[in-house]
Amino acid sequence: MINTHEQEKKQFIRLFKEQGLDRFDERFQVLEAFLQLDHHVTQADIAGQLQKGGKQLDDAFVFSSMEHLCRFGFAEKVEFDQGETLYEHRHIGIHHDHMICTKCGTILEFKDEALERQQKKVAQAYGFHLLQHRMEMYGLCAACMAQRQTLVPLHKAKQGERLLVKQLEAGKQMQLRISSMGLRTGDEIEVVSNGFGGQVVIAAGDNRLVIGSGMAQKIWVQPVDISTDMHKNGKDAILPEPESTRVLLCDMKAGQEGTIVRVSGETVLRRRLLEMGINRGALVYVEKYAPLRDPLEMVVKGYHVSLRVEEAAQILVENVTTRKRST
Repeated sequence: MINTHEQEKKQFIRLFKEQGLDRFDERFQVLEAFLQLDHHVTQADIAGQLQKGGKQLDDAFVFSSMEHLCRFGFAEKVEFDQGETLYEHRHIGIHHDHMICTKCGTILEFKDEALERQQKKVAQAYGFHLLQHRMEMYGLCAACMAQRQTLVPLHKAKQGERLLVKQLEAGKQMQLRISSMGLRTGDEIEVVSNGFGGQVVIAAGDNRLVIGSGMAQKIWVQPVDISTDMHKNGKDAILPEPESTRVLLCDMKAGQEGTIVRVSGETVLRRRLLEMGINRGALVYVEKYAPLRDPLEMVVKGYHVSLRVEEAAQILVENVTTRKRST
């Protein structure tokens, strides 16, 4: 990393002098302070690093210097979940994605070659030429998971969490109100938003429900994880196969069959696919492709269905095998 930083300093000197930017020495000080902070940093962090070195530069100058660093590819701006603007080092030819903890704010960088290849496949299925991308995954880091309580009141749940309603600590009248909304013990829900005037918006099945602050404090929930999935409804579930053993339906060959794992896509498309019987757990068999490979014809639940390749790219399948099948 030291050699990389020295190389970047040399490139900085060449580029900034070629462009004739003013206050060159002070802008070089901003670069050095930024390189000394090898993580996601704010403008205030950079100013603090400058002060440690006995340098006092005004905020507007630091900001303009960082804008130039972004322009020439030494730094990159990132804003996670509409938070404060952060700067990270941009190393030419090296890409990574991010996991962001919504509780403590920890940012984890990661790179997964299999995931990168899959994104290219999806882009190709849509006839899309991929130039660049950015993936941000929001959730809870390992440290916050270790501190998480098994049962929490709904108003303390995080946006995006999948939860099971475990108990209602409410009087008979409020329990009737909760039940009349279509929410019962044992239901699986997802937190759509939390914190707007104390209200919690949840998704229960296909319904959105707005839960007031007082009611949300009476509904106790438990995060859905592998252990709860395995025993949900008193049945043992099969642990999911690794993503590497799964393929998109559009990548299956004629004569192959497999089990549908996930149906994605925009709301209208996803609803149409589900109405056609294309849902999780269903067995799908690819009969053949059209001469130009679009559309493909398949069998699902005994029905012959024709799908465009871009629609098939929204369907993830596992346990794929090649099998002769009579129609």
